[in-house]
Amino acid sequence: MVVHRPRPNPDTVAALLDTAWHMSSLEAGRTESLDRKASTLAAFVSVVLSLVATLGTRFLERFPEAWAVGLFLAALSSLALSVGVAIIVLLPKEQLTLTMEYLRRLPRWSEILKPPEMVQGETMSGLIEAIALERAVNGRKTRNVQLAFRLLVVGLLLVTVEAGILAASEV
Repeated sequence: MVVHRPRPNPDTVAALLDTAWHMSSLEAGRTESLDRKASTLAAFVSVVLSLVATLGTRFLERFPEAWAVGLFLAALSSLALSVGVAIIVLLPKEQLTLTMEYLRRLPRWSEILKPPEMVQGETMSGLIEAIALERAVNGRKTRNVQLAFRLLVVGLLLVTVEAGILAASEV
């Protein structure tokens, strides 16, 4: 009994591989964008933290009560956590792409003699796996960047309350 396997259409395989490369490029761009956002956020919040420390000193001199210390520490903590979460996003991670095991096979005759659509199909499979892993990493990065921004907003709101109280007491 002879089993006939359908032969892949080389043009279709090439088009799918091209799509996989395009998606890989888009996901790499998403990674870079998230890293830029986290880096910008960390730098901005670091500057804000130094200003908050100055404002906080004045605020605590004027209001040495426990509620004022609590408000100041809450603002400081929220901003510090924002920087911390942004830094977690920036921790170095391995670039996800075709595995070295796969790449080492390429110059072998067993690979060289394969039909092009078979090689393209295997490459596409490896790329899709890498894209799926990169997308999962980017999902975590996205959630962390969103959390860092929320913590920044909370910190800034608390600092605004401090500044408002301080300004009202000066009038």
